[in-house]
Amino acid sequence: MVFIIAEERYAIILDKLKFDGIVKTSDLKKELNASSETIRKDLKYLDEAGYLDRVHGGAIPKSDVKHDDNNDDVYISFRVRQSQNSDMKQSIALKAAELVKEGQSIGLDSGTTSYELAKVLKKKFNNLTIVTNSLMNAYELVDKKGFTVIATGGVLTPDENSFISDFATLILDKINLDMMFLTTCGVSLENGITDQRMDEVVIHNKMKDCSKEVVVLSDSTKFNEVSLITVCPLESIDCIITDSNIDIELVEKFRAQEHNIIIAE
Repeated sequence: MVFIIAEERYAIILDKLKFDGIVKTSDLKKELNASSETIRKDLKYLDEAGYLDRVHGGAIPKSDVKHDDNNDDVYISFRVRQSQNSDMKQSIALKAAELVKEGQSIGLDSGTTSYELAKVLKKKFNNLTIVTNSLMNAYELVDKKGFTVIATGGVLTPDENSFISDFATLILDKINLDMMFLTTCGVSLENGITDQRMDEVVIHNKMKDCSKEVVVLSDSTKFNEVSLITVCPLESIDCIITDSNIDIELVEKFRAQEHNIIIAE
């Protein structure tokens, strides 16, 4: 068995972070032949030294995290979030697609799970109208024959590849959607649906208001989390789709208050 000294581990971690944009504790354990505790200490050291920022399950580059001085919320860029909990997001997207019918008009926000759903819809359907403020979604779907893709327009943000500002809401006054899929940073019984960015929340609420049904897509790590901005109370959505890692006792608490949760197996 070959053991790697700390300095070598640090170099490998930073090198991997540079090329992959994220490092996961589970992957580092295998690659470095180290325990979870060792990796945790390595990431803690590199975090405190200013080389990276620790996140749930691993670490990301320092430049991909923004702290708000007025609160404890941490913004993580789309590129990094896309690599986190990918299996959960894919299972949620597959389950969400089961709610969609051919010919419907669908609203997709700019979250990473929404992007996974866009890819599933592209494969499973032949005739949909997709309205989105996400450049990523629009680019993914633009070449799908039979799809009508409507981008909201507005100011394009480089960290999210999404359209924001009042301009992005103007077109939504003219649109009626069958269903909107809403992604989130937090789901709780007390605070409802919460998110990080005010500019995004304004657009997503506008899209929600012009939809007959609203379905929240949230992986299990976001339950009992509360982010900076309140999006809406749980009573204003139709259901929540989450992954099979969710605590069943928690699900029962939501269902006891008549909130519909669908679990993607």
